[in-house]
Amino acid sequence: MEEEPEVALLRRLEAFEHLNVVRLMDVCATSQTDRDIKVTLVFEHIGQDLRTYLDKVLPVETIKYLMCQFLSGLDFLHANCIVHQDLKPETILVTSNGTVKLVDFGLARIYSYQMALTPVVVTLWYHAPDVLLQSTYATPVDMWSVGCIFAEMFRRKPLFCGNSEADQLGKIFDLIGLPPEDEWLGEVSLP
Repeated sequence: MEEEPEVALLRRLEAFEHLNVVRLMDVCATSQTDRDIKVTLVFEHIGQDLRTYLDKVLPVETIKYLMCQFLSGLDFLHANCIVHQDLKPETILVTSNGTVKLVDFGLARIYSYQMALTPVVVTLWYHAPDVLLQSTYATPVDMWSVGCIFAEMFRRKPLFCGNSEADQLGKIFDLIGLPPEDEWLGEVSLP
């Protein structure tokens, strides 16, 4: 049986035991038929995600502490050539003692710089313009998501709430402006 991409990636990271990346405890495979195999991943238990945590008003020092840990975990992934591609408050867990853990590596990929990755990534509100424009991308898409989450920690609501890819891109450009033509990537063209 071929190992699921998420399991292979988690096993690759397992040896390092980074404090800010969830630990995979076990993988259980059960077969109901010869062709139907169910894989269950068992992780360390963490009580809440950042979305739940954001229901409280967070002091600036707490936001700094959480962001420092979040960036530490993400730096670890990027140093190991892994782009998460689905960062959002629901994929960031917070333990009872305030330790941040990155989770949900179902869309994560091992990359080489500037390789084309799947456009089906990241919850729409956290999409980087590169993804929305179907351009090539790598770790900067994760950093865009970090910025959106950071703003949300202060605002206590998402920064860009588009209801389609075009609407999302419009909301981004409304806030930060349209990039100058000389900064547009060659492979991107818009009507």
